[in-house]
Amino acid sequence: MTEHKAEHPPRIRLLWAALVGVGISLALFYIPLPFLVFGPGDAIDLNGVVHVPGHSPPPGTLYLTDVKVMPGRPAFYVAGKLLPGFEVVPRVEYAGDANDVQFDRELEDAMTQSQQVAQVVAERAAGLPVKTLTTVTIAEVRKGMPAANCFQARDTIVTVDAKPPDGPDAIARAAASKPVGSQFTFEIERAGERLTVTCRTAFARGKPLFGIVVSSHTHIVSLPVHVTYDVKDINGSSAGLMFALQIYRTLRGHALAGGKKIAGTGVLAADGSVLPVGGAIEKLRAAIGQGATVFLVPKADFPAVSGTRGATILPVRSFDDALRQLDGLNVVRAL
Repeated sequence: MTEHKAEHPPRIRLLWAALVGVGISLALFYIPLPFLVFGPGDAIDLNGVVHVPGHSPPPGTLYLTDVKVMPGRPAFYVAGKLLPGFEVVPRVEYAGDANDVQFDRELEDAMTQSQQVAQVVAERAAGLPVKTLTTVTIAEVRKGMPAANCFQARDTIVTVDAKPPDGPDAIARAAASKPVGSQFTFEIERAGERLTVTCRTAFARGKPLFGIVVSSHTHIVSLPVHVTYDVKDINGSSAGLMFALQIYRTLRGHALAGGKKIAGTGVLAADGSVLPVGGAIEKLRAAIGQGATVFLVPKADFPAVSGTRGATILPVRSFDDALRQLDGLNVVRAL
């Protein structure tokens, strides 16, 4: 009697191996972690991105800088910890409670808003008559903070102690203007109804805060020059400062820093203040790789890049501050 060896066990083992491989892949790329991973980005020449009708850019090149933002997944987390030029950051600091789809949409909206704000700030600085309306909306209310008893997400803040907020940092400035525990009167709009509420501050993160995350939107009423942008596959608000500088120098025909290659990053508010960004060190590396010799960074992010060799790093507080420092930069320091 002859015997035939069964062929099924090897096939079953191969099937199991394939299933295990699929399971590992799913685990590596689909299990969410409470982090984001910033990877090396690009420095993009704004001469081909920002178009000002009737004007051509003066000598010199300005670059916006970006980072590649990867979701918190085990594979990206390991890469962020092991590979040079990557950074792992807490997700809540940048995305709050938003899921990946919501976060992507927020970044797209932020890019559109940054382009509008850049036009407003640059055209005002160039002496053109611009009319706007700024609204500040509550995006998130922190649990355990006084705001949880005062506000709801999507409330619009009309006034703080009878003063209209002029940008996203206006609420934080108001909180810091009085001792911890002080009471403030807010006029808000909620579901189409105008309400008056009072709220106190509490000590958090080393300073008095209400416990809210706000977003600011600048609505253009009248704009003399309508700038267009050719931006592809880049989102977020951190290009606002560089957009505004490009528009301003093009309108004025004014070469900044003697026509040097200038890169930078910074969220620009409608009042001209420059707010912090994420991934400053990755953006600086991208700028240096593109040959930029000057890098603008928000004052709050300067410690993250201070001491990096390869470019003159200028910490800036506002659009006007950036212009002053660039105008005063006559030589490039050898670093």
